[in-house]
Amino acid sequence: MRKKVIYIISILILGFCSAKAQETLTNLGVNPQIKKLYHKKTNHKKWPVKAPVELPFIDDFAKSVGYVDSSLWEDKYAFVNLSYPFDPPSIGVATLDAINETGAVYTNATSNVFGADTLTSKTINLNYPGDNSIFLSFYYQSGGLGDTPDLKDTLILEYYSPDSVEWNKIWHTVFNEKDSVLNEYYAYNQTTKTINGDTITDLKKAFQQVIVPVDHDQYLKGNFQFRFRNFASISGNSDLESSASNSDHWHIDYVVLDRDRNINDTIVNDVAFCKPIGSLLKTYNSLPWTHFKRALAYEMSDTIRVTYRNLTNTTQSPDKYFEIEDLMGITGTSSYLGGVIDDMEPMTSQTYLGFVDMFPYNSANDSALFEVRSYLETNLTPIVPQFAWNDTTRFLQKFYNYYAYDDGTAENGYGIVGESTENAMVAMRFNTYKEDTLRGVQMFFNQTLNDANQYSFDIHVWNVVDGKPGNIIYTQESVKPQTVNELNQFVLFAFDDILIIEGSFFIGWQKNNTSQMLNVGFDANSINNDKLYYNFSGNWQQSLFEGTVMIRPMFGHKINVPTDISPKPNTGSFDFTIYPNPAQNYLNVSIPQNLSSHNYRYSIFDAYGRLYMDKVSSETSIDISNLNSGVYFIRINDKNGANTTKKFIIIR
Repeated sequence: MRKKVIYIISILILGFCSAKAQETLTNLGVNPQIKKLYHKKTNHKKWPVKAPVELPFIDDFAKSVGYVDSSLWEDKYAFVNLSYPFDPPSIGVATLDAINETGAVYTNATSNVFGADTLTSKTINLNYPGDNSIFLSFYYQSGGLGDTPDLKDTLILEYYSPDSVEWNKIWHTVFNEKDSVLNEYYAYNQTTKTINGDTITDLKKAFQQVIVPVDHDQYLKGNFQFRFRNFASISGNSDLESSASNSDHWHIDYVVLDRDRNINDTIVNDVAFCKPIGSLLKTYNSLPWTHFKRALAYEMSDTIRVTYRNLTNTTQSPDKYFEIEDLMGITGTSSYLGGVIDDMEPMTSQTYLGFVDMFPYNSANDSALFEVRSYLETNLTPIVPQFAWNDTTRFLQKFYNYYAYDDGTAENGYGIVGESTENAMVAMRFNTYKEDTLRGVQMFFNQTLNDANQYSFDIHVWNVVDGKPGNIIYTQESVKPQTVNELNQFVLFAFDDILIIEGSFFIGWQKNNTSQMLNVGFDANSINNDKLYYNFSGNWQQSLFEGTVMIRPMFGHKINVPTDISPKPNTGSFDFTIYPNPAQNYLNVSIPQNLSSHNYRYSIFDAYGRLYMDKVSSETSIDISNLNSGVYFIRINDKNGANTTKKFIIIR
């Protein structure tokens, strides 16, 4: 996930600035999603041993995000996600990189090649002596939207021999300047370039399918296993502590092990979503609900964009169904048939724009939350039910109190580094659809090794002059980055003064006398660099990195963030359970025994940071009958300062 650091040398951009000053992307020092999952588990040992898995063994990694399926895989080092691959065969891949199962970089990581992630199958029953029709196939991609492996970095497939009790290498690909390009070809990808006269697929944007036999007697046992391993290398800059750490993405998809196959059995009998469904808004992923009525004519798309891929060798015509559910229980659920994509040719993809009769604006609330879903039906009979997972895609359409271009997930980190950048500025352009009070800003900070990005900075708001940042109209001085384990990693900075905004403005930051980067989250899936500008030479320049800096201006009512719930580094973690969720009048809490033996403290607040309850209690049931319908968060603290936060919904 480290971008190896990608530099744009400013002398090529400006022609007269220091060549050591640069706009830069890095990858993430910590995977916050995996870190959260790890801390929620009370038992971090390997999953319990069960009976061998029977054939067929199939995983398309479309079921959930985070850890791999524990019924199929023995370890949990790989990261299942929707956002890091480019143009995958279907939604969901398993990514091998240099981050372990806790979400942190491996302690043995070096600039030399080292053993990193492993994805190991459960024990599989291959007790079929003499059978030469068993084959294992999978798709893989190097880099994608993450980090392209360095020279000599390797992806390996190994088989386990129960008799000799050893792992044997069966297949591998080594990344080098020649073979890496020629090997990274996949038929349905349309991005091409010319190298040495040959037109080939862009190596960062290609999946390739591999199929290999399992035909030796030493493997045809009742306790066979296979595994993928990656060998990575860290090439961080010692003068740039606040930047890169993780590295060398390999994405794996559609793993199939079965009998009655041959070396040419490369067709997957499936039609699947190949891109996640996105926002129903034209410009933003989210905007304030109180602004939506005025923004409706400009922002509301009348279509849902969904993209399918036909992985079969025959023409397909899938039916599409759509649902929009109001999760706050006000307008209910709208369902409709989206029609048929006629004549999808084999190994092609199509994008369908489904008409949306959007939910009515009839809510007096100051926030709203909808789940947009799309389903796919074909006349195909799936090999196993696992393939049904990639026939559904969903998106949470949020309307809270902020404008957001990003989708909430950081693939990289963004910043300005080097000489002559000690006071560099970064600004993102937004447009508000009604006059309102700008109350603060949310920012996503990537966690770095040794908290190296803990340098103070100023938050600025600029007016717009000739399409670029003009005069500074507000400054919040000397704030510091923070990283948190909850609330989606965003940190809230409430403004001290009232600032009325209408129309276009810029909001961003200025470094305070440091050459280090601030390392703000960068969403590579939402392209908005036409609105992103940076300045370290006295001139504003548009960013050349395609993506979105994860910064969200917040509007509306005053934001009250009491000291006891201010975002701060968590000193520990524990798990607790809340139910029912959604709730009505009471919320039941099941907490660890070491907390339930005495009084514990809980806080209930909403997405705006407004505190509704802050009590010390020994009860396991909390009366919430005085709260309106909506989305809330409950945070429980122990006596040592550790805390854990969970979200719940009230529906009446």
